[in-house]
Amino acid sequence: MKKHMVLGLVGFGLFLAGCTEKPSGSVDSSTKEKELTQFSSTVGSSETASTGTSENVIPVEKQTITGVSGYSYSLELPTNWQTVADFESLNPDNDFMLSDSLQTKFLAAVVESKQDFADFDSYLALVQDSLASNFGTNATFLPVPDTQTQMVDFAATVEGLNIHYLYYVTETDNNYVQLYGWTLASLFDSSKDELTKIMDSFQEIPQ
Repeated sequence: MKKHMVLGLVGFGLFLAGCTEKPSGSVDSSTKEKELTQFSSTVGSSETASTGTSENVIPVEKQTITGVSGYSYSLELPTNWQTVADFESLNPDNDFMLSDSLQTKFLAAVVESKQDFADFDSYLALVQDSLASNFGTNATFLPVPDTQTQMVDFAATVEGLNIHYLYYVTETDNNYVQLYGWTLASLFDSSKDELTKIMDSFQEIPQ
């Protein structure tokens, strides 16, 4: 079963979206087919990674990621992570999307102007309502110590796959940000530290 093909699509448009409406464009079947083909090409190597027993230490570098919005962000990423091609064609709400080279772990962000919301608590409540509506999860956001960030992790079944999400809601000088990572449920325990370190390093670069 081409589960990693589907895994990459999980963050594109199945549930994660901004809290304000953006102009919508239709996504034709040829675009979806192109993305499915892209992800299916990594299935064999991904299966090997999920069952492998040895781990190599991968160097981490501070990198600058420029989102669709034009804002740039600093992230400390393992050198085997890269931007996912054409992600915005399937979910225009995502400002950027990254994955490891085997496409078993993913990270994306929804970025929205603070001017459109009353305050951070109001935005957080909208996000929590959205997660409850789409996933039926009552998981409670908890503060990340010494930051303005709230976080939660939760499991969900999407397209027949058991997925586990690590989800941050934070604010920058200009925006409210939903930053979220995900992987297969069977890989979450071994991936959580890596995802957490990447997400903790997130910073918006002043314009």
